[in-house]
Amino acid sequence: MIIFRYLSRQIILSTLAVSTVLTLLIVSGRFVKYLSFAAAGEMSPEFVFQSVAYRIPGMLVLILPLGLFLGVLLAYGRMYLESEMVVLNASGVSGKRLTMFALGPAVGVALVVTLLSLYVSPISWQQIEIAYAKQSERSELDSLTPGRFQRLGKGSNRTTYINGVQEDGKALDFIFVAERDSQSDELRVVLAESGRQVITDPKSGDRFVVLKNGYRYEGVPGQADYQ
Repeated sequence: MIIFRYLSRQIILSTLAVSTVLTLLIVSGRFVKYLSFAAAGEMSPEFVFQSVAYRIPGMLVLILPLGLFLGVLLAYGRMYLESEMVVLNASGVSGKRLTMFALGPAVGVALVVTLLSLYVSPISWQQIEIAYAKQSERSELDSLTPGRFQRLGKGSNRTTYINGVQEDGKALDFIFVAERDSQSDELRVVLAESGRQVITDPKSGDRFVVLKNGYRYEGVPGQADYQ
């Protein structure tokens, strides 16, 4: 029993170390990918953290078996390197018994993977779908970051800047919007001291921004016929 506990502790520690490193590598890769979308204003920072966090249980379903395999190799390899296996063999512990000792941590990892795959992972995917639904309900104004010029949407010719957002998230301070018509090459610039986001039709959810104390400029760059 003492040998079993010792070998199990070595295997579990190695498995946890390998699984932690693999999880950090995969999560960091996902995080960097989503951060590019958040920097472009296509995703909110809260959605990025939620999306990465809810995917971790699904990742562990694949990572833990691999971590167990590498953990057994590392634990037994270290014991062979430090001649601990020679001492065990000389004490009457055969290779078959060493294999049986490794089945204990393997059964524990199998139970954890079963719990993750049958219970935790489906709940996490359900939360991801809820987060995606909330993200799709966000308008372009909800993705604006104060103090930054942002071009929202792929292929958009509209550049937007806001100086600040009020506590309710609907009132905006100093709005700048510049949009270029791809056909006529006309430039439209809107400046306003403030604005407020309103919903005119609760059924369709159409949103508009009411601007106050502002100006609108229209014209083609290089020509003097601005309006």
